[in-house]
Amino acid sequence: MEQFTFYELYADILQGTDDVSAGKLASCICAYEFEDREPDGEMTDKERFYWSNIADILKEVKETERAGKKPKKYDLQSRHFTFYETYYNAMKLLNVRKRGIFVKAICAYMFEDKPPAFEDKTIQGYFNLCKRKMDVSKKRKVSGSTGGTREKRIYAASPIEDATPTPQEMLTYEDFRAAYPDIQGNLFGTGQAYESALDWSDVALKFETDEGLRKERNIYYLARKYEQKYGQTRQANRVAKWDDLKDNL
Repeated sequence: MEQFTFYELYADILQGTDDVSAGKLASCICAYEFEDREPDGEMTDKERFYWSNIADILKEVKETERAGKKPKKYDLQSRHFTFYETYYNAMKLLNVRKRGIFVKAICAYMFEDKPPAFEDKTIQGYFNLCKRKMDVSKKRKVSGSTGGTREKRIYAASPIEDATPTPQEMLTYEDFRAAYPDIQGNLFGTGQAYESALDWSDVALKFETDEGLRKERNIYYLARKYEQKYGQTRQANRVAKWDDLKDNL
């Protein structure tokens, strides 16, 4: 897995422990999700108690997400965000106490919108590198929640006479590249038209759910495959969604 759903319950547990315990528990969660490893280190009685209370949730959600489905039961019960493997890669470069500080800061930023104030420049640097992806994740979540579903987002009419309504939040090409830094290459020549033509919010959505798209590691071939399969340009997507919205009024 390259990502998993991180629930507020996990954050509450981490925030209620000291930095060392938080680092150990966060490492156990990530190792289980990304490496299929059960906790193998020594745990205190409190850490073992906390783990026992989330292990069943982790297992159920992991199986659901591996099957390509959304864990709706838990998604509806608790706030959550997408925890990417790059965050875990940063954690592994830190000692266990600093891991706790780092992951607590991620939770505070994602759930409480609190920017961190690190004393350690190394942790600050790793956080800054991961922050781009956090910001895009937050932006996408706001965009998706404005109306509840992808088909019912809130639109704002433009003052231009024949204008098409535009969504309050749309991902740009730059936002998409920041969210997926492991996708290589650039858009050159005629491929540059994809930067403004494609609905990158929809590209991100399809990329998260379409296994065929997720296999593409080059941005040009990803954009071309998306266009061939879905044919969603910004303008066409907006018109279609506006027509759907009018039909439901």
